[in-house]
Amino acid sequence: MSVIEELEAMGKIMVDRGLVAGPGGNISGRDGGRMVCSPSGYDVDRIADNEWSVVDMETGKHLSGPRPTSEWEMHQKILQARPNANYVCHAHPPITTGLISGGMEILPWTPDFVAYVDLVYYLPFVKPSSTELALRVEEGVRAGNNAVALRNHGVVTWGTSWRQAFSKMMIIEDTAKTQMAAIIAGKPQPLDDAGVAHVRGMEVEAYRRKIIEGK
Repeated sequence: MSVIEELEAMGKIMVDRGLVAGPGGNISGRDGGRMVCSPSGYDVDRIADNEWSVVDMETGKHLSGPRPTSEWEMHQKILQARPNANYVCHAHPPITTGLISGGMEILPWTPDFVAYVDLVYYLPFVKPSSTELALRVEEGVRAGNNAVALRNHGVVTWGTSWRQAFSKMMIIEDTAKTQMAAIIAGKPQPLDDAGVAHVRGMEVEAYRRKIIEGK
């Protein structure tokens, strides 16, 4: 599949799973020295093959297509900071966004969260579509985290494949639902340090990560 075909697949499933609404969220993919990204104002599941924006990865110059997403610089910084990453997914998962905007962090409730997401970088509200936001997200990426949570905004994930980038987003939102249910139940008990360490060392989880990454 081409980069555009893979982005189209990711955009469709993001909307199908309720991770974005309307023209919210944005996605991108590395294509050699170029970055293909969703255009500004478009629903991510309704972009024709000839409507994707193309930006020079190094300079940020707009090369072709409609005006790129207003958060293209954030995507560029992520891909520059992680040479092994090829796709970026920025969504507004409602449960996750609600919990982190209420001052919480998403905790390790399940082995899947530890195995596929693990380290999340939390930022206070930063003006969307700004250079400041791009630089703050880059800090989290370079610090070794696997996702960035933006309070009162959403979440950003990335991966070697579009499936890995999307899977991280979906697992974070599913974990947020589990966390909310545990709070309602009255005795929330996330995995302790020993449990987290055990999952991190499981061979089977390392194998499953390779499958998701497309290796």
